[in-house]
Amino acid sequence: MVKISVVVPTMNEEKYLQPCLDSFRNQTYKDFEMVAIDASSDSTPQLCTQAGWQVVRQVSKGVSLARAEGFAATSGEIVACTDADTAPEQQWVESIAEAFADERVVCAYGPVYLRDCGAFLKFLGAFFYNTIFLNFGRLIRRDNVSGQNFAIRKSAYDAIGGFRADLVTAEDVDLGLRVRKLGKVVYVKKMRVHTSARRLLAEGPLHFIGHNVLNFLRITLTGKASQNFKPIR
Repeated sequence: MVKISVVVPTMNEEKYLQPCLDSFRNQTYKDFEMVAIDASSDSTPQLCTQAGWQVVRQVSKGVSLARAEGFAATSGEIVACTDADTAPEQQWVESIAEAFADERVVCAYGPVYLRDCGAFLKFLGAFFYNTIFLNFGRLIRRDNVSGQNFAIRKSAYDAIGGFRADLVTAEDVDLGLRVRKLGKVVYVKKMRVHTSARRLLAEGPLHFIGHNVLNFLRITLTGKASQNFKPIR
């Protein structure tokens, strides 16, 4: 069995963390480790420790450098990423292991569904993101690899120099674009996660969709990304 490491950036997530903790307690694939890269002032690190996660105190600022610090603390051949307000389905880690059984695969990602919101927003999010946005990205060979739901071969991650330190947003998409030169980036339907709708609800659907589409186009066309990213707690 291949060993998989899962990195989760955490910052004051005590209100949102429990579904994530529960989902990893119930995974069908057992040979994995959990690494929380933490910048909290609440009970988040204690909750992670109680769940058996390794907690690494974040030194740098920003999610891109946080993910990089988390990756540096891992020991697995494959490193997966999700967020503290996100609950992967039970077969998530198993699906990742199956995808990377193909030695040509260097990166894998999957669909993202909304939780803690109404049925209409759940449908809108799934249709726009999974059906339209992700398919469009694959069509133009610019996969939208999301930090909520992706995995990468550690050797490939190291070979391309990891996350870019200058990016405040879209560091995940950029990583997926750069790693393509080393092998296959694949979309895995069974890698399903359910994430909090808190940012969409706080910003409003039009602003949320517009910001993310424009940011995707910026990073894919210019290599630059928005500097406007405020934590929502």
